[in-house]
Amino acid sequence: MRFIAKGLVITMTVASGGLSACTTVDLTQVAVTQPQTASEKVEQNVVERTSLSLTRMFHAKGWCKSDPAEKTKTATNVLLNGMDTDSEANHAHTLIPVTLTQLISDMTEANYQVEQTTKAAEVYLVVADDIAELDKELSQLEAALLSSREAQAGFVKTVNALTDKNHATQQRLEDISKSIDNLKTVTDAYGDRTRSQIAARASAAGS
Repeated sequence: MRFIAKGLVITMTVASGGLSACTTVDLTQVAVTQPQTASEKVEQNVVERTSLSLTRMFHAKGWCKSDPAEKTKTATNVLLNGMDTDSEANHAHTLIPVTLTQLISDMTEANYQVEQTTKAAEVYLVVADDIAELDKELSQLEAALLSSREAQAGFVKTVNALTDKNHATQQRLEDISKSIDNLKTVTDAYGDRTRSQIAARASAAGS
């Protein structure tokens, strides 16, 4: 509901004990409720926000090629048809020359984003009602997972091309790999719940 203040001042006559008195009432601070219009966007929950933020940032940084909308579409296709190898080939990572310091910084930032998305998804899944539909969250998580894997592949390719790689770069790659595994685990959990709900609805409809 939206609240709109009405700038209105009225004068009222109040009768008391046979005498009349005038009083002024300022309605400028009185809130009048109006129904929410269809054009107003529904607020996204924490899973949708963090997942979309990850996908957008990875795209902006050049760590993955396709934009969030395309990633979400691809994620939906993956759920229905499995991974398309031609699609993977079309989105092969192009090496971008970076310094070792910048590469380590990028991998650290990427890993942090994956961890934050995973934590948000884990908490939301625990507190969400058992009957709550999680289709949108699952779609965004799948998109985030695809972006993360694409970024990981790019980082691996870049590290392998370095002549001055060190222990720090290898450690960052291991961190990212572990974080992406955790993101996949929670994404699979959303998928399991969604499929169970679909099966339950189908069973109820058929009975």
